[in-house]
Amino acid sequence: MTSRSTYLQLADQLARELRDVPPGTRVASEHELVASQGVSRLTARAALQELEHRYLVQRIRGSGTFVRRRIDYVISKDLPPSFAATVVAAGATPGTKLLGVCRRAPRPEHPYEPEVAAGGELVEVRRLNLVDGVVAGVWTTVLPGNRLAGIEERLADDVSLYTLLSQAYGMTLRRYRHHVSLDVPDLEVAALLGDDAPRPCWYAESLNRIGGTRQLGEYAATWSNPRVLRVVFEIEGDAAIAEDTGL
Repeated sequence: MTSRSTYLQLADQLARELRDVPPGTRVASEHELVASQGVSRLTARAALQELEHRYLVQRIRGSGTFVRRRIDYVISKDLPPSFAATVVAAGATPGTKLLGVCRRAPRPEHPYEPEVAAGGELVEVRRLNLVDGVVAGVWTTVLPGNRLAGIEERLADDVSLYTLLSQAYGMTLRRYRHHVSLDVPDLEVAALLGDDAPRPCWYAESLNRIGGTRQLGEYAATWSNPRVLRVVFEIEGDAAIAEDTGL
């Protein structure tokens, strides 16, 4: 048995054992795995690194290795484009840290900003979104400034932007278009996500309309932390096909 297959087999075994273990539970250390599994220190270390690569554990220098919690972040045409509501539905606690808010002119070369601005200025909001206190993503959102008088004073940490727009400004947003790709952020975004170097992340661009109209009410660019969020798309097929097939 090669050392590679040994550490992978150990990682598979640990993954099965950790499947129903509560998040935050401490995982056996390299030394403990050597004693209990009869493997080398290098094999134990490689197995724990493999679990980290699978987003199953988090290794904290000086503290140990702990079971990681990832939640399903579901994107569907039938669900509101609300980070807080989506996280609550997944059984976790949402949070927000406001990085900045400003008013600016739309960029003419941008494919969507002039339409969102609707002849006026834009409000740009930059936030960190959190799940159970852990950074889940970096959000940059632009909104029609002429509809949002005084929003700068209303925005704060842990304020749901979707709820604020709906309740204070009568802007209930509905999903219109969503584009997701696997990409690598710049150094600033990587640092905000807690990485010492840029690593592949889900990058999403979202367009949302104001409910009941064709007016674009929001354009958002998002870098999501794959260690925290498992992005899930729910796409419905043709209803007639579903009936014919019994699905």
